[in-house]
Amino acid sequence: MITPPASTPLRPAVFLDRDGTINEDVGYLSELSHLTLYPWAIDAVRLLNRAGYLVVMVTNQGGIGRRMIRPEFVGELHAVIDQRLAAGGAHVDGWYFCPHHPEALVEELRAVCDCRKPATGMARDAARDLGIDLARSWVVGDKWIDVQLGQRIGGRGILVRTGWGVIEEGVRPEGQTVEAICDTLAGAVASILSADGGGPAAAAGQGR
Repeated sequence: MITPPASTPLRPAVFLDRDGTINEDVGYLSELSHLTLYPWAIDAVRLLNRAGYLVVMVTNQGGIGRRMIRPEFVGELHAVIDQRLAAGGAHVDGWYFCPHHPEALVEELRAVCDCRKPATGMARDAARDLGIDLARSWVVGDKWIDVQLGQRIGGRGILVRTGWGVIEEGVRPEGQTVEAICDTLAGAVASILSADGGGPAAAAGQGR
């Protein structure tokens, strides 16, 4: 991706986890036939688009390193999700995935890297590529690592109860804080818009 010019104002983003957040978590998703978007996913992403947020997908895909997922499949899957979102008037501005795993069978992917969540590498790459203001951004996902990512980049995190979220809610790490815990991505979007006064588009309109 082309780095935005220095004069381009930075924009807030909503970073979304994939499996368990916008689509059903089936373990290692390795077949297109196993993809099921949650019924509210397209509407939720479209609301974020219209509110003026950049929407960025950040997903750990250690199954690549563990030889459970073809490396090419991730791009194929994301293209299909893009098509389904576009059919509903929604879009994702950037897709980022981490193929590494500490126990990977593929030697070059066996690593404790700086991109596997909750490490911040994917978010920082997106910030560089898309011109994102990380301090004004959010991360939404079904695991505490997503919330922790939001906090590590200086933004905010929301846990959703879909996917692993219900289980994760019951095993909160000691001292772990969270901006909100919501039933679904739709609820998380409502919380974000409420906290941000309707989002950056609304704020821009008020500044005119």
